[in-house]
Amino acid sequence: MRPAIAASGLVLVALLLILPTRGRGLHRLAATSPGLVDRRRKLSVGGADLTRSAGRRLGSLTFAAAISVIFLGSLGLQVLVTVAAVGVIVTVVFRQRAKHRRRSAAAVRRAQVIEACDVLSADLTAGRPPAEALDGAATICADLQVVSAACRLGGDVPATLELIAETPGAEGLRALAAAWRVADESGAPFAAITDRLADSLRADEAIRRQTAASLAGARATARLLAVLPFFGTALGYALGADPLTFLTTTPPGAAVLTSGLALSITGLTWTDHLAKDPTP
Repeated sequence: MRPAIAASGLVLVALLLILPTRGRGLHRLAATSPGLVDRRRKLSVGGADLTRSAGRRLGSLTFAAAISVIFLGSLGLQVLVTVAAVGVIVTVVFRQRAKHRRRSAAAVRRAQVIEACDVLSADLTAGRPPAEALDGAATICADLQVVSAACRLGGDVPATLELIAETPGAEGLRALAAAWRVADESGAPFAAITDRLADSLRADEAIRRQTAASLAGARATARLLAVLPFFGTALGYALGADPLTFLTTTPPGAAVLTSGLALSITGLTWTDHLAKDPTP
């Protein structure tokens, strides 16, 4: 039992190394408007820092994986195959849960952007200045708080909106940035443009939800097919067989286990690719 506990600990360490750390996603939004060249320089510096961080993380992961393989190989083929299979399964489960959380967060953010556009349009129609209207919209959508601060400080509001629009779910702010720029340069009524923008974003969201509802069955089927091998293993034990021993102690069993995991992961990945939101 002690080798199994040690192996499980190594798998946990490897998973902790795989999981990404919390990044500074909005650190670029602190700049108001020093110019497009300055913003690009900051983005390039930030990208270089991220590249170095990813390189160090990959090196640590490779070292931990090598140590784990050497240690598990000394414990025998069964422990090595078992820990590898459990590690792959746990990693897939974590990735699927992370994707689900990202989709849910993006949906919530899209709803907040639409409601913020409604509030912004209503305040502008009532005659409030754009800065005060942005303050009201920022109470609905937290992403607009930085934009409101940039507007009060005389910053480049469209550029700030475009930067925030890079966040998943906030893509609608890119259209708001274009509307702000058009109204600022041509003198067009910003309230009317914002109202039409809110209607357009609401229609796009309705289509997106209909598409997600249509694809819910395919996603559920893929997940069901991914967990069917567990029921097959339980059925094998119910019939008096020992499938786990065959899968983890014999070369043909290891080949079957590897092929099954690879096909399950391929199916989940392909389903996610087919169900991916095509909108930018």
